[in-house]
Amino acid sequence: MRLEGKTAIITGAAQGLGRAIALDFASEGAAMLLADIQGEKVAQVAALIGENGGQAEAIEVDVTNASAVDRMVARALELYGSVDILVNDAGGSGNQGIQDITDVTEEQWDATVDVNLKSAFLCAKAIVPHMRERGYGRIVNLSSFSAKGNFGELGTTAVRLPYAAAKSGILGFTFQLARDLGPDGIYVNAVQPGFILTEPGARVHDRFEELPDDVRDRMTRATPLGRPGRPDDVAKAVTFLASDDASYTTGSVLEVTGGR
Repeated sequence: MRLEGKTAIITGAAQGLGRAIALDFASEGAAMLLADIQGEKVAQVAALIGENGGQAEAIEVDVTNASAVDRMVARALELYGSVDILVNDAGGSGNQGIQDITDVTEEQWDATVDVNLKSAFLCAKAIVPHMRERGYGRIVNLSSFSAKGNFGELGTTAVRLPYAAAKSGILGFTFQLARDLGPDGIYVNAVQPGFILTEPGARVHDRFEELPDDVRDRMTRATPLGRPGRPDDVAKAVTFLASDDASYTTGSVLEVTGGR
């Protein structure tokens, strides 16, 4: 119960890593507002947590829209009176596989960068004044091993170039924000997942299942631990950084890559 008495906003909580983070936070005692543009799906996650004795509310929100983000934060404060933790998990690489820069449209670039990077900026900007007033806060941003670039097949990534750029931007955003907010008692860290196989029905899982057997085998063999990561592997890392166990950790990146 490392998060007992704590309140959190988790974006991108309808499926995949965000869902796993929400479930782990619930097991650790946090009360949460779960946000996602997929309203029905995120409501199902909140309901599941409630059925198991946890405390979670859901909100449908486009986190690339500043006004919508402000309403999300206002709702969390209305529900719980304070927000201790922000997890910026919303993101993704889209649904169309694109490997060459000449095939990436300006619209695809903007959409990918906005949902992965601009959303983290907007959410942090909206919550920081409240955290600063209380002298306490934990912000955890989700990057990706794709920030370092990939070679060869697209694998489970869709539009690769803007996704890598945005997830690399998350790292710089984390480093600078941690230094800006450290004196205010607000910690900012990032988690950098590798090849994580999400639950059936989530985008990454479905893309992996569609790949040829030899490609799936190469992706698995490229990981020294010999298996894809599980969403729970990432969730545990986020929980650590969101908890007071990480009492002297800020401006850091925790890689969850199986050794890649």
